[in-house]
Amino acid sequence: MKMVVQNDEFFSQVLARLEDGHTATIPVKGFSMLPFIRGGKDLVVLEKADGEPKKDDIVLFFIHGKYIMHRVLRTDGRHFDIQGDGVWLGHEYPAREQILAKATKILRAGKKEVDPYSPKQLRLVHAWQRLGRLRRYILFIYRHLPWNRDWVKENYNTI
Repeated sequence: MKMVVQNDEFFSQVLARLEDGHTATIPVKGFSMLPFIRGGKDLVVLEKADGEPKKDDIVLFFIHGKYIMHRVLRTDGRHFDIQGDGVWLGHEYPAREQILAKATKILRAGKKEVDPYSPKQLRLVHAWQRLGRLRRYILFIYRHLPWNRDWVKENYNTI
């Protein structure tokens, strides 16, 4: 059974849980963090963003009226350059107070635990980032592979 909840209501509950010192496990939607987080398939475990976000952190932030989860590319401690792994163009520049939470784990297909900050995972992330605009074409092919077509149709109505 699926229940639809407005984003503002959903995230107010998530943020209240984080404020109480708990973690929150949330589903993700969208292609912007592919191939490391798959919308509609994976879950992300969040904790409150207490310390200063640093390079490679996956953070949940609120900007332009939307909640977004992307990776920190660069920071000087006051300014943050953030981009989704599946995005080859376009960055966000939230203020520190707009960064609400940090991802601590990814649950592949809701089950297998992945540490997004393990040395192996970060090597993959950095290799992926070096591909630059090639990522766009790789992701296009990925989304159109036969075993992904139904998932894409079901979650995003784009094919």
